[in-house]
Amino acid sequence: MAFNSFEYALFLWAAFVLFWTLQRRKSLRHSMLLVASYWFYAQADWRFVALLALSSVVDYAAGLGVQRARDEGAPKRARGWLALSLVANLGLLGWFKYFGFFAAEFGALFGRLGFNVSGPALDIALPVGISFYTFQTLSYTLDIHAGRMRPIKSLLDFSLYVSFFPQLVAGPIVRARDFLPQLVVPPTLTSAQISSGLFQILRGLAKKLLIADLLGVHLVDGAFANAEAMGERGALGVLIATYGYALQLYGDFAGYSDIAIGSARLLGFELPKNFDAPFKSRSLEDFWSRWHISMSSWFMDYVYIQMGGSRGSWWKSSRNVLVAWGLVGLWHGAAWTFVLWGVYHGAWLVIVRLVRKLIPGGGFPDRLPFNLLGGLFTFHVVAFSMVLFRCPDMETFWTACRQLADWSKPLPTLPWQVWTLLAVGYGTHLWPGDLAGQLERRFVATPAFAQGVFLAASIVFFFLVTPPGTAPFIYFQF
Repeated sequence: MAFNSFEYALFLWAAFVLFWTLQRRKSLRHSMLLVASYWFYAQADWRFVALLALSSVVDYAAGLGVQRARDEGAPKRARGWLALSLVANLGLLGWFKYFGFFAAEFGALFGRLGFNVSGPALDIALPVGISFYTFQTLSYTLDIHAGRMRPIKSLLDFSLYVSFFPQLVAGPIVRARDFLPQLVVPPTLTSAQISSGLFQILRGLAKKLLIADLLGVHLVDGAFANAEAMGERGALGVLIATYGYALQLYGDFAGYSDIAIGSARLLGFELPKNFDAPFKSRSLEDFWSRWHISMSSWFMDYVYIQMGGSRGSWWKSSRNVLVAWGLVGLWHGAAWTFVLWGVYHGAWLVIVRLVRKLIPGGGFPDRLPFNLLGGLFTFHVVAFSMVLFRCPDMETFWTACRQLADWSKPLPTLPWQVWTLLAVGYGTHLWPGDLAGQLERRFVATPAFAQGVFLAASIVFFFLVTPPGTAPFIYFQF
């Protein structure tokens, strides 16, 4: 069930009414939300509901086992329970997401070495959202093992944390120590909370329907269809398609996150911000503190820092960066384009750190010319990586790289709507100050009747100007 569908609007309305009707009855309220979340997930593929439940039960038991072992002074037993969680979660993720890819790659490798290795062809369906909810449950047992939190006693509440429908399919990746305490506090509902939640949903729909979907149909999908289509573009065409895809990906994923945050707020829950005007970044580190914040912080806390982080020599910290970002790329998908995308970002972070070591004072002055240059450099490093991220195969990517050297071809003819979308999309994003925050505060202060009229008119406008059908969110594939 897509967030940008009429069915989701009805589903969210029903969940909202039932949740606040059961406001004073905690167990029934949480049970209703759990059933609603499982039903929501079943709309994608009912077969994988059992997998979601299994992951919840395993990590619930592992969390209790880790804590009991810690309390009894048995670190080896605690590590055993943690290993159970790691094997179960990473094993399921590896089987469904990566087994077919690595089996094919090893088969091809042995074939090049002269060995005829063949196995059964496996067509394994990828459970929707498995990369997100496995990381959520892993953070729970890892935090308990590290002593950062204690396990929850209620299996119902833990299962709800894992399956909570607003963020189940594509994040944000919510930490248990941030979400579980919200299940203990009795929920309250205010008019400002409703208005703020509705504004977040409207904001997300605008990013998805007006920016991402229209750019996809009228610019990006045609340019990145295959190597032949990319070969007709020339440098200017590839650049415009790249700028379009960067904005499309932002609008699609940030739009999803906004709708998730707004939906959760209507039910009395707060989810973490996942995007914070990332194209305003003046450095690569700044970018990754603004883009897909929940994912980058997860890998920072549970991979990079656990490997030693920036402690030790420059060589060791550089190794840690490259390994962590290689895993970030692999997390996105079972393809070499994703792995290279992660290594690319890791390599640039290493290069930037090296340059800073060579500059007196450890960096450039905080002045407008340097900030503008840093912003342009950061944006284009990121935008080029998105070519690799979007291309369906390496042939298309190498074609795009070759076309970037061909300035003889004219700029492709594009409809005026595309130029308008690019201007409005980047213009509102780069607007000085917190434009979205200002608009939200004004919306919340507006009388309820005017809010309703504005919401209804906006939704009608969205569905009049967007292409027919419901375009899936890009990150559903992860």
